[in-house]
Amino acid sequence: MSSSEAARKLLVGDGTTKLKLEYFNIEGVAEQVRIALTIAEVPFDDITVAFPDWAAKKPTTKHGQLPELILPSGKIVTDSMAMLRLAGEA
Repeated sequence: MSSSEAARKLLVGDGTTKLKLEYFNIEGVAEQVRIALTIAEVPFDDITVAFPDWAAKKPTTKHGQLPELILPSGKIVTDSMAMLRLAGEA
């Protein structure tokens, strides 16, 4: 299996659970990930967190920060450059 196929499999899974990208509704570090996933035609839920809701959401995140990319397997990726590399490989 090529690295491209492996990355796509990580992002798409078996098709029963959709990839989720959680970030604020701004063009910050996750915007390039959104664009790369869209170009790669990887289906994902773009979950935006409103700034007033951040205080309640923060304790539920892996490291108390966003963005979070939740893979179909349930694994959470928190580094935006790792997200971008994965999306770019797919």
